[in-house]
Amino acid sequence: MKQLKFLALAGLAAVFVTGCANVETASVAGMQTTRDAFKSALHKEYVALAVAENKEGDSEDAEYFINKAKDAGLGLDVLPQLLDDRDLPKSAKGAMAKARTQLVNKLWNGGGELTPKHAARAQAMFDCWMQEQEENNQPDHIRACRQAFQAALFDTQVRKRMVKKMMKKMAPPAKMPDPYVVYFGLDSADISDSEMVKIKQVYADYRLRKPGKIIVAGHTDTSGDKDYNMGLSRYRAAEVGNRLMELGVPRKIVQKSRYGEIAPVVDSGDGKKEGKNRRVTITFLR
Repeated sequence: MKQLKFLALAGLAAVFVTGCANVETASVAGMQTTRDAFKSALHKEYVALAVAENKEGDSEDAEYFINKAKDAGLGLDVLPQLLDDRDLPKSAKGAMAKARTQLVNKLWNGGGELTPKHAARAQAMFDCWMQEQEENNQPDHIRACRQAFQAALFDTQVRKRMVKKMMKKMAPPAKMPDPYVVYFGLDSADISDSEMVKIKQVYADYRLRKPGKIIVAGHTDTSGDKDYNMGLSRYRAAEVGNRLMELGVPRKIVQKSRYGEIAPVVDSGDGKKEGKNRRVTITFLR
């Protein structure tokens, strides 16, 4: 194959179109193509291959590629060539079957939509590889098509990951749940079975929401001595925090604090027993 094919492999389709002697190829090259980015890119890639084959006098392969270019330009579904369509050497069939599977998987999983130019390049260069492998008389040209295919497929993979990463960054962060409240008995830091259910739910939500920090704040009612209540609120926060860590929440994100009786949810006045004030609140922070 002449230097022309190597220029086609470099993606310089426009160089060939202007000097194209084949009327059908020139007509397809100049057609108004679909707005579908992947199919439009396929059209250009196949035109480049068709022009290259025309220049080499390979009218059969030129016709094959220009027909694929025409179908792609019209917006029709154009697939990479089937292995059985070519008389391939047995030694090459395994590698080509694996390559085609990789390509088809990329296309089926959004490669054409997310990275249209690279996906189209990969498909056209696979067909180029197939054609050269069937001829099997120019190892350097087989290698050029194969390497062009592999490079385009790699770009498809990398760009797809980049798009997913960007989409993830652009997506609004998941809303953190309202604070959880665990209640305690009078003068107690013991956690009842019913309240332990809440703590297990906190752990389940932690795994789902992945907060950056969890604030565990202990409180008491106003009955009893203020200093004693401060210590009791510390024990309550410690009990809840320890249960969370036993379940699997990392110690480094659990921040325990104590408030004693100074932050009641029910303003009962001093020296009053109030169940809603005997609590630990668990708050997720991003």
